[in-house]
This record gives sequence, C-alpha cells and structure tokens, in this order.
Amino acid sequence: MISPFKIGVMGRVSFIPLLLVFFLGLTSCSPKAESPSLFPSQVVEEFFSALDRKDYQKAYSLLVQDFQEQMPLEIFSSSIEQGLSEYNIISQTWQILGEEVNGDLARVSYKITSSTQEGKKIEGQGVYILKKERDGWKIDLSAVTP
Repeated sequence: MISPFKIGVMGRVSFIPLLLVFFLGLTSCSPKAESPSLFPSQVVEEFFSALDRKDYQKAYSLLVQDFQEQMPLEIFSSSIEQGLSEYNIISQTWQILGEEVNGDLARVSYKITSSTQEGKKIEGQGVYILKKERDGWKIDLSAVTP
C-alpha cells in the first residue's frame, strides 16, 4: 500500500488538478444566490431598517417584482417622504410580532411606533404578506393587511 505522505512530485501535481475539477464541479452544481437567504421576518426587519435610514433603493429592492413594475422607485420614495412629512414623523421603532410560512407565501406581523415632532406617539400594527421569488422573500405591498 502506498502512503499518501510518500507520493512523489508527479503525484502531487496530478492531484491538484483533480481537486480543482472536483471543487469546480461542486460549485457549478450549487444554486447561485444573489444574497444570503433571509427568513421572511428578517426581510421585513431589513425593510424597516432601510426606510429608517432613508435608503429607499434598498427598501424598494425588498418588494415583489410585480409591485416594482407598477410603481417606479421615484414615486415610491416620494410617497414615503410625503407620508413622513404629513404626519411630522421624526423617528420610528418597530417590533416583529410573528411569522407564518406556508410554501411560497409568508405572513409577518409587526408593531410600529412613530414619534412626531410634537412629541406624540402613533402606534400601529399590521401584517406584511411576502412571496418567495427566485432571489428570495419579497414584500408584497399590494397585499398589506391592517
């Protein structure tokens, strides 16, 4: 029996291409993901965080493709800004209350508290419906439930 530690130079040289072919084969068979797979509740958390940072591009990227096709980013961004301005909202906090997944659909319930310039607190609860698209879970704003 030949010890793996006593393989000559030729053995090592031929072994390296074999390893490369093996690893290339593994990576070509693996599904390609554009971003790490997030749970639906993590997507909602990321959505609220992006809105809080006024990163509307990021928030928009977390919405289903159908919604994006119906509402351009510029209109989405201006709608958010208009709503914040109309109610004098200066900060928001949120809490994820629950997550239910059923196949390619999910429901994430949340509670949000908004603080106004006048010092008032506005509290609300809702549910986002998420759909699993090819690049992960996305929020369907057309299916928001109060």
